[in-house]
Amino acid sequence: MNFPKMGLIRQIFESPNPPNAGQCVHAELQRTGLLKAVKKNQKVLITAGSRGIESMVDVLRACVEAVKQAGGNPFIFPAMGSHGRGEPQGQVEVLRHLGITPSSVGAPIYAEMAMSELGSVDEDCAVYVDKAAIDADHILLVNRIKDHTEYIGETESGLLKLAVVGLGRQLGAENMHRLAVNVTYQNAIHAIARLLFEKLNVLGGIAILEDHFNRLRRIEVVAAADIIEREAALLEEAKEFKPKLPFDELDVLLVDEIGKEISGAGMDTKVIGRIMNVYEKECEKPKITRIIVRDLTETTYGNAVGIGLADYTTRKAVDKIDFKALNLNCITASAPEKGKIPIALPTDRDALEAAFQTIGMWTPGKVKMAWISNTADLEWLAVSSALVEQEQRRKDIQVAEERLDLPFDLKQNLPKLKKFLKDRGVLEKMI
Repeated sequence: MNFPKMGLIRQIFESPNPPNAGQCVHAELQRTGLLKAVKKNQKVLITAGSRGIESMVDVLRACVEAVKQAGGNPFIFPAMGSHGRGEPQGQVEVLRHLGITPSSVGAPIYAEMAMSELGSVDEDCAVYVDKAAIDADHILLVNRIKDHTEYIGETESGLLKLAVVGLGRQLGAENMHRLAVNVTYQNAIHAIARLLFEKLNVLGGIAILEDHFNRLRRIEVVAAADIIEREAALLEEAKEFKPKLPFDELDVLLVDEIGKEISGAGMDTKVIGRIMNVYEKECEKPKITRIIVRDLTETTYGNAVGIGLADYTTRKAVDKIDFKALNLNCITASAPEKGKIPIALPTDRDALEAAFQTIGMWTPGKVKMAWISNTADLEWLAVSSALVEQEQRRKDIQVAEERLDLPFDLKQNLPKLKKFLKDRGVLEKMI
Protein backbone atom coordinates (compact mmCIF):
# COMPACT_ATOMS: atom_id res chain seq x y z
CA MET A 1 0.00 0.00 0.00
CA ASN A 2 1.25 3.47 -0.90
CA PHE A 3 1.02 5.36 2.39
CA PRO A 4 1.13 9.18 2.50
CA LYS A 5 4.32 11.10 3.14
CA MET A 6 4.48 12.33 6.72
CA GLY A 7 5.53 15.68 8.09
CA LEU A 8 6.23 16.76 11.64
CA ILE A 9 4.29 19.51 13.36
CA ARG A 10 4.64 21.00 16.81
CA GLN A 11 1.81 22.62 18.72
CA ILE A 12 3.17 25.75 20.39
CA PHE A 13 1.87 26.01 23.94
CA GLU A 14 2.77 28.59 26.53
CA SER A 15 5.48 27.06 28.69
CA PRO A 16 6.10 28.99 31.93
CA ASN A 17 8.19 27.29 34.58
CA PRO A 18 5.95 25.24 36.90
CA PRO A 19 5.57 26.69 40.39
CA ASN A 20 6.91 24.93 43.46
CA ALA A 21 4.17 22.49 44.45
CA GLY A 22 5.05 22.39 48.13
CA GLN A 23 5.12 26.16 48.46
CA CYS A 24 1.75 26.41 46.69
CA VAL A 25 0.15 23.89 49.05
CA HIS A 26 1.46 25.60 52.19
CA ALA A 27 0.46 29.04 50.94
CA GLU A 28 -3.07 27.92 50.07
CA LEU A 29 -3.59 26.08 53.35
CA GLN A 30 -2.43 29.17 55.21
CA ARG A 31 -4.65 31.46 53.11
CA THR A 32 -7.77 29.39 53.72
CA GLY A 33 -7.04 28.24 57.28
CA LEU A 34 -8.37 24.81 56.30
CA LEU A 35 -6.29 22.95 58.88
CA LYS A 36 -7.31 25.08 61.86
CA ALA A 37 -9.85 22.40 62.79
CA VAL A 38 -7.11 19.77 63.22
CA LYS A 39 -6.34 19.06 66.87
CA LYS A 40 -3.33 17.32 68.42
CA ASN A 41 -2.99 13.62 67.50
CA GLN A 42 -6.14 13.58 65.35
CA LYS A 43 -6.06 11.18 62.39
CA VAL A 44 -6.07 12.94 59.02
CA LEU A 45 -6.76 10.86 55.91
CA ILE A 46 -5.13 12.25 52.76
CA THR A 47 -6.20 10.71 49.45
CA ALA A 48 -3.83 9.58 46.71
CA GLY A 49 -5.23 8.44 43.35
CA SER A 50 -3.80 6.28 40.61
CA ARG A 51 -3.41 8.83 37.83
CA GLY A 52 0.04 9.90 36.69
CA ILE A 53 -0.06 13.44 38.12
CA GLU A 54 3.46 14.84 37.85
CA SER A 55 3.30 16.99 40.99
CA MET A 56 1.47 14.49 43.20
CA VAL A 57 4.38 13.33 45.36
CA ASP A 58 5.36 16.93 46.14
CA VAL A 59 1.74 17.90 46.83
CA LEU A 60 1.20 14.96 49.19
CA ARG A 61 4.47 15.58 51.02
CA ALA A 62 3.48 19.21 51.59
CA CYS A 63 0.03 18.15 52.85
CA VAL A 64 1.66 15.71 55.27
CA GLU A 65 4.03 18.42 56.52
CA ALA A 66 1.19 20.87 57.04
CA VAL A 67 -0.95 18.35 58.93
CA LYS A 68 1.99 17.48 61.20
CA GLN A 69 2.61 21.17 61.85
CA ALA A 70 -1.06 21.45 62.85
CA GLY A 71 -0.55 18.61 65.34
CA GLY A 72 -2.34 15.88 63.39
CA ASN A 73 -1.31 12.35 62.44
CA PRO A 74 -1.59 12.06 58.64
CA PHE A 75 -1.84 8.88 56.61
CA ILE A 76 -2.18 8.29 52.86
CA PHE A 77 -5.29 6.51 51.63
CA PRO A 78 -5.20 4.77 48.20
CA ALA A 79 -8.26 6.33 46.54
CA MET A 80 -8.70 4.62 43.20
CA GLY A 81 -11.87 2.56 42.93
CA SER A 82 -11.17 -0.73 41.18
CA HIS A 83 -7.59 -0.01 40.14
CA GLY A 84 -4.90 -2.34 41.42
CA ARG A 85 -7.44 -5.13 40.83
CA GLY A 86 -9.55 -3.57 43.56
CA GLU A 87 -7.28 -5.14 46.20
CA PRO A 88 -5.57 -3.22 49.03
CA GLN A 89 -2.06 -4.48 48.32
CA GLY A 90 -2.59 -3.98 44.59
CA GLN A 91 -3.51 -0.35 45.22
CA VAL A 92 -0.51 0.20 47.48
CA GLU A 93 1.61 -1.22 44.67
CA VAL A 94 0.06 1.20 42.18
CA LEU A 95 1.03 4.10 44.47
CA ARG A 96 4.54 2.71 44.84
CA HIS A 97 5.00 2.69 41.07
CA LEU A 98 3.86 6.32 41.03
CA GLY A 99 6.57 7.17 43.54
CA ILE A 100 4.16 7.48 46.46
CA THR A 101 5.71 5.64 49.40
CA PRO A 102 5.98 6.29 53.15
CA SER A 103 9.51 7.60 52.69
CA SER A 104 8.68 9.87 49.73
CA VAL A 105 5.68 11.57 51.34
CA GLY A 106 6.55 11.24 55.03
CA ALA A 107 3.45 9.34 56.15
CA PRO A 108 2.24 5.72 56.30
CA ILE A 109 0.19 4.25 53.45
CA TYR A 110 -3.10 2.63 54.48
CA ALA A 111 -2.81 -0.98 53.34
CA GLU A 112 -6.10 -2.51 54.48
CA MET A 113 -9.67 -2.59 53.21
CA ALA A 114 -12.79 -2.77 55.39
CA MET A 115 -15.95 -1.59 53.71
CA SER A 116 -18.99 -0.13 55.46
CA GLU A 117 -22.37 0.97 54.16
CA LEU A 118 -22.80 4.64 54.98
CA GLY A 119 -26.37 5.08 53.76
CA SER A 120 -28.20 5.26 50.45
CA VAL A 121 -29.22 7.75 47.79
CA ASP A 122 -32.04 7.69 45.27
CA GLU A 123 -33.88 5.30 47.61
CA ASP A 124 -32.01 2.07 46.85
CA CYS A 125 -28.43 2.89 45.87
CA ALA A 126 -26.16 1.89 48.75
CA VAL A 127 -23.20 4.18 49.43
CA TYR A 128 -20.04 2.40 50.57
CA VAL A 129 -16.86 3.79 52.07
CA ASP A 130 -13.81 2.25 53.62
CA LYS A 131 -13.94 2.20 57.42
CA ALA A 132 -10.76 4.27 57.45
CA ALA A 133 -12.78 7.21 56.10
CA ILE A 134 -15.38 6.79 58.85
CA ASP A 135 -12.77 6.55 61.58
CA ALA A 136 -10.69 9.50 60.38
CA ASP A 137 -11.04 12.72 62.35
CA HIS A 138 -10.52 14.65 59.15
CA ILE A 139 -10.36 13.90 55.40
CA LEU A 140 -8.34 15.91 52.89
CA LEU A 141 -9.15 15.20 49.23
CA VAL A 142 -6.32 15.67 46.73
CA ASN A 143 -6.88 15.48 42.98
CA ARG A 144 -6.41 17.11 39.61
CA ILE A 145 -9.33 18.97 38.07
CA LYS A 146 -9.97 17.88 34.50
CA ASP A 147 -12.68 16.66 32.18
CA HIS A 148 -14.04 13.16 32.62
CA THR A 149 -13.68 10.42 30.03
CA GLU A 150 -17.24 9.13 30.41
CA TYR A 151 -19.48 12.19 30.31
CA ILE A 152 -19.90 15.90 29.66
CA GLY A 153 -21.10 17.89 32.66
CA GLU A 154 -20.73 20.96 34.88
CA THR A 155 -18.29 19.02 37.07
CA GLU A 156 -16.39 16.02 35.79
CA SER A 157 -13.13 14.59 37.16
CA GLY A 158 -11.87 16.14 40.37
CA LEU A 159 -12.51 16.29 44.09
CA LEU A 160 -16.13 15.12 43.93
CA LYS A 161 -15.39 12.07 41.84
CA LEU A 162 -12.37 11.22 43.96
CA ALA A 163 -14.50 11.30 47.11
CA VAL A 164 -17.12 8.99 45.61
CA VAL A 165 -14.92 6.51 43.75
CA GLY A 166 -11.81 6.82 45.92
CA LEU A 167 -13.26 6.59 49.41
CA GLY A 168 -15.79 4.04 48.15
CA ARG A 169 -13.15 1.82 46.57
CA GLN A 170 -14.35 -0.95 44.26
CA LEU A 171 -17.80 -1.37 45.86
CA GLY A 172 -18.47 2.34 45.94
CA ALA A 173 -17.23 2.82 42.40
CA GLU A 174 -19.40 -0.01 41.12
CA ASN A 175 -22.57 1.36 42.74
CA MET A 176 -21.90 4.89 41.52
CA HIS A 177 -21.51 3.65 37.96
CA ARG A 178 -24.65 1.54 38.22
CA LEU A 179 -26.62 4.54 39.46
CA ALA A 180 -25.17 6.62 36.62
CA VAL A 181 -26.86 4.32 34.11
CA ASN A 182 -30.20 5.47 35.55
CA VAL A 183 -29.60 9.11 36.46
CA THR A 184 -26.41 10.17 34.54
CA TYR A 185 -22.88 10.41 35.86
CA GLN A 186 -23.14 13.96 37.15
CA ASN A 187 -26.32 13.33 39.13
CA ALA A 188 -24.94 10.10 40.59
CA ILE A 189 -21.64 11.65 41.66
CA HIS A 190 -23.30 14.73 43.15
CA ALA A 191 -25.88 12.72 45.08
CA ILE A 192 -23.31 10.40 46.63
CA ALA A 193 -20.83 13.22 47.31
CA ARG A 194 -23.46 15.18 49.23
CA LEU A 195 -24.09 12.17 51.48
CA LEU A 196 -20.36 11.67 52.03
CA PHE A 197 -19.87 15.32 52.96
CA GLU A 198 -22.81 15.09 55.35
CA LYS A 199 -21.67 11.88 57.07
CA LEU A 200 -17.87 12.10 56.97
CA ASN A 201 -15.41 14.63 58.37
CA VAL A 202 -14.30 16.08 55.04
CA LEU A 203 -12.26 19.24 55.57
CA GLY A 204 -11.98 20.10 51.89
CA GLY A 205 -9.76 19.50 48.93
CA ILE A 206 -6.48 20.36 47.24
CA ALA A 207 -7.35 21.09 43.59
CA ILE A 208 -4.46 20.62 41.17
CA LEU A 209 -4.64 22.51 37.88
CA GLU A 210 -2.21 21.73 35.09
CA ASP A 211 -0.93 23.31 31.87
CA HIS A 212 -0.90 21.97 28.29
CA PHE A 213 2.12 19.80 29.15
CA ASN A 214 0.33 18.16 32.12
CA ARG A 215 2.61 20.05 34.52
CA LEU A 216 1.50 21.93 37.60
CA ARG A 217 0.13 25.39 36.82
CA ARG A 218 -1.47 26.29 40.12
CA ILE A 219 -3.12 24.85 43.25
CA GLU A 220 -6.30 25.93 44.97
CA VAL A 221 -7.57 24.79 48.37
CA VAL A 222 -11.37 24.50 48.59
CA ALA A 223 -13.45 23.99 51.73
CA ALA A 224 -15.86 21.04 51.68
CA ALA A 225 -18.96 23.26 51.68
CA ASP A 226 -17.75 25.04 48.53
CA ILE A 227 -16.48 22.10 46.47
CA ILE A 228 -19.54 21.47 44.26
CA GLU A 229 -19.88 25.10 43.18
CA ARG A 230 -16.17 25.89 42.99
CA GLU A 231 -15.24 22.72 41.08
CA ALA A 232 -17.54 23.73 38.22
CA ALA A 233 -15.58 26.99 37.78
CA LEU A 234 -12.25 25.20 38.10
CA LEU A 235 -13.27 22.73 35.39
CA GLU A 236 -13.96 25.56 32.96
CA GLU A 237 -10.51 26.96 33.73
CA ALA A 238 -8.89 23.55 33.31
CA LYS A 239 -10.45 23.07 29.87
CA GLU A 240 -8.60 26.14 28.60
CA PHE A 241 -5.30 24.33 29.19
CA LYS A 242 -6.29 20.87 27.98
CA PRO A 243 -4.07 19.23 25.34
CA LYS A 244 -6.03 18.40 22.20
CA LEU A 245 -5.54 17.51 18.57
CA PRO A 246 -5.28 20.53 16.26
CA PHE A 247 -7.75 18.94 13.83
CA ASP A 248 -11.53 18.52 13.83
CA GLU A 249 -11.49 15.69 11.26
CA LEU A 250 -9.15 12.76 10.62
CA ASP A 251 -9.33 9.67 8.44
CA VAL A 252 -6.79 7.72 10.53
CA LEU A 253 -5.29 8.28 13.98
CA LEU A 254 -2.32 6.10 14.95
CA VAL A 255 -1.71 5.95 18.73
CA ASP A 256 1.55 4.53 20.07
CA GLU A 257 0.21 3.55 23.50
CA ILE A 258 -2.71 3.63 25.92
CA GLY A 259 -2.66 3.25 29.71
CA LYS A 260 -4.43 4.04 32.95
CA GLU A 261 -1.82 6.64 33.90
CA ILE A 262 -2.51 8.45 30.61
CA SER A 263 -6.27 8.51 31.10
CA GLY A 264 -8.89 6.72 33.16
CA ALA A 265 -10.16 5.38 29.84
CA GLY A 266 -6.72 4.43 28.56
CA MET A 267 -6.84 7.25 26.05
CA ASP A 268 -8.62 10.54 26.55
CA THR A 269 -12.09 10.24 25.06
CA LYS A 270 -12.41 14.01 24.61
CA VAL A 271 -9.17 14.05 22.58
CA ILE A 272 -10.30 11.30 20.19
CA GLY A 273 -13.97 12.34 20.11
CA ARG A 274 -15.30 8.94 21.23
CA ILE A 275 -16.89 8.53 24.65
CA MET A 276 -18.86 5.42 23.62
CA ASN A 277 -21.09 5.50 26.69
CA VAL A 278 -24.61 4.35 25.86
CA TYR A 279 -26.25 6.51 28.54
CA GLU A 280 -24.30 9.77 28.04
CA LYS A 281 -23.98 12.38 25.31
CA GLU A 282 -21.32 11.77 22.66
CA CYS A 283 -18.62 14.26 21.65
CA GLU A 284 -19.36 16.43 18.63
CA LYS A 285 -15.70 16.64 17.58
CA PRO A 286 -13.17 15.63 16.55
CA LYS A 287 -14.52 13.16 13.99
CA ILE A 288 -12.04 10.33 13.42
CA THR A 289 -12.93 7.52 11.03
CA ARG A 290 -10.42 4.90 12.19
CA ILE A 291 -8.23 4.67 15.29
CA ILE A 292 -5.31 2.26 15.71
CA VAL A 293 -3.75 1.44 19.10
CA ARG A 294 -0.27 -0.03 18.78
CA ASP A 295 0.65 -0.92 22.36
CA LEU A 296 0.02 -0.65 26.12
CA THR A 297 2.21 1.35 28.49
CA GLU A 298 4.34 -0.59 30.94
CA THR A 299 2.78 1.11 33.96
CA THR A 300 -0.79 0.20 33.03
CA TYR A 301 0.17 -3.37 34.09
CA GLY A 302 -1.97 -5.06 31.49
CA ASN A 303 -5.11 -3.01 32.18
CA ALA A 304 -6.07 -2.27 28.59
CA VAL A 305 -9.24 -0.32 29.40
CA GLY A 306 -10.00 1.93 26.44
CA ILE A 307 -8.74 -0.50 23.83
CA GLY A 308 -12.39 -0.85 22.79
CA LEU A 309 -12.32 2.79 21.66
CA ALA A 310 -10.03 1.74 18.81
CA ASP A 311 -10.96 0.06 15.55
CA TYR A 312 -7.69 -1.84 15.13
CA THR A 313 -4.82 -2.93 17.34
CA THR A 314 -1.83 -5.29 17.25
CA ARG A 315 -1.29 -8.78 18.57
CA LYS A 316 1.55 -7.35 20.66
CA ALA A 317 -0.91 -5.14 22.55
CA VAL A 318 -3.47 -7.92 23.03
CA ASP A 319 -0.83 -10.32 24.34
CA LYS A 320 -0.04 -7.86 27.15
CA ILE A 321 -3.62 -7.66 28.44
CA ASP A 322 -4.34 -8.69 32.02
CA PHE A 323 -7.95 -9.69 31.47
CA LYS A 324 -8.73 -9.88 35.18
CA ALA A 325 -7.73 -6.24 35.63
CA LEU A 326 -9.40 -5.14 32.39
CA ASN A 327 -12.66 -6.96 33.09
CA LEU A 328 -12.90 -5.71 36.68
CA ASN A 329 -12.29 -2.13 35.58
CA CYS A 330 -14.87 -2.19 32.78
CA ILE A 331 -17.56 -4.02 34.74
CA THR A 332 -17.08 -1.78 37.79
CA ALA A 333 -17.42 1.26 35.53
CA SER A 334 -20.49 -0.14 33.73
CA ALA A 335 -18.49 0.42 30.55
CA PRO A 336 -18.06 -2.92 28.74
CA GLU A 337 -17.55 -0.99 25.52
CA LYS A 338 -14.11 0.10 26.74
CA GLY A 339 -12.95 -3.51 27.09
CA LYS A 340 -13.95 -4.86 23.69
CA ILE A 341 -10.98 -6.13 21.71
CA PRO A 342 -10.66 -4.52 18.26
CA ILE A 343 -9.47 -6.40 15.21
CA ALA A 344 -5.92 -7.38 16.18
CA LEU A 345 -3.33 -7.75 13.43
CA PRO A 346 0.23 -9.13 13.44
CA THR A 347 2.16 -5.94 12.61
CA ASP A 348 1.81 -2.18 12.57
CA ARG A 349 1.76 -2.22 8.77
CA ASP A 350 -1.07 -4.76 8.77
CA ALA A 351 -3.09 -2.60 11.16
CA LEU A 352 -2.50 0.54 9.10
CA GLU A 353 -3.39 -1.17 5.84
CA ALA A 354 -6.64 -2.47 7.36
CA ALA A 355 -7.49 1.02 8.61
CA PHE A 356 -6.83 2.61 5.23
CA GLN A 357 -8.91 -0.06 3.50
CA THR A 358 -11.93 1.00 5.59
CA ILE A 359 -11.96 4.80 5.26
CA GLY A 360 -13.53 4.95 1.80
CA MET A 361 -11.84 6.34 -1.30
CA TRP A 362 -8.57 8.17 -0.66
CA THR A 363 -5.29 9.21 -2.21
CA PRO A 364 -1.91 9.71 -0.49
CA GLY A 365 -2.03 13.42 -1.23
CA LYS A 366 -5.45 14.03 0.30
CA VAL A 367 -5.84 11.55 3.15
CA LYS A 368 -5.81 12.99 6.68
CA MET A 369 -3.68 10.90 9.04
CA ALA A 370 -2.03 11.76 12.37
CA TRP A 371 0.44 9.75 14.45
CA ILE A 372 0.72 10.54 18.18
CA SER A 373 2.54 9.13 21.19
CA ASN A 374 -0.56 9.10 23.39
CA THR A 375 -3.52 11.36 24.13
CA ALA A 376 -1.75 13.21 26.96
CA ASP A 377 1.36 14.04 24.90
CA LEU A 378 0.22 16.16 21.98
CA GLU A 379 2.98 18.70 21.48
CA TRP A 380 4.60 16.73 18.64
CA LEU A 381 2.64 14.95 15.91
CA ALA A 382 3.55 13.29 12.64
CA VAL A 383 0.84 14.06 10.08
CA SER A 384 0.13 13.33 6.42
CA SER A 385 1.09 15.86 3.76
CA ALA A 386 -2.51 17.06 3.36
CA LEU A 387 -2.58 18.09 7.03
CA VAL A 388 0.84 19.72 6.77
CA GLU A 389 -0.47 21.95 3.99
CA GLN A 390 -3.65 22.65 5.97
CA GLU A 391 -1.74 23.82 9.06
CA GLN A 392 1.00 25.86 7.35
CA ARG A 393 -0.55 29.26 8.09
CA ARG A 394 -1.40 28.73 11.78
CA LYS A 395 0.64 30.80 14.20
CA ASP A 396 0.30 28.19 16.96
CA ILE A 397 1.76 25.40 14.78
CA GLN A 398 5.41 24.93 13.86
CA VAL A 399 6.01 22.84 10.73
CA ALA A 400 9.20 20.94 9.87
CA GLU A 401 10.41 21.12 6.30
CA GLU A 402 11.32 17.43 6.02
CA ARG A 403 8.81 14.90 4.64
CA LEU A 404 9.26 11.27 5.62
CA ASP A 405 8.05 7.80 4.69
CA LEU A 406 6.58 5.80 7.55
CA PRO A 407 9.71 4.16 9.05
CA PHE A 408 8.77 0.47 9.11
CA ASP A 409 11.50 -1.92 10.25
CA LEU A 410 12.22 -5.33 8.72
CA LYS A 411 9.37 -6.86 10.77
CA GLN A 412 6.96 -4.22 9.41
CA ASN A 413 6.62 -2.43 12.74
CA LEU A 414 7.16 1.22 13.60
CA PRO A 415 9.30 2.73 16.36
CA LYS A 416 7.67 4.87 19.04
CA LEU A 417 7.13 8.34 17.56
CA LYS A 418 9.20 10.18 20.17
CA LYS A 419 12.14 7.78 19.80
CA PHE A 420 12.07 8.08 16.03
CA LEU A 421 12.07 11.88 16.15
CA LYS A 422 14.79 11.97 18.79
CA ASP A 423 17.01 9.55 16.86
CA ARG A 424 16.73 11.75 13.78
CA GLY A 425 17.48 14.91 15.77
CA VAL A 426 14.19 16.47 14.68
CA LEU A 427 13.11 17.60 18.16
CA GLU A 428 16.29 19.55 18.78
CA LYS A 429 15.97 21.35 15.43
CA MET A 430 12.45 22.58 16.20
CA ILE A 431 12.91 23.77 19.80
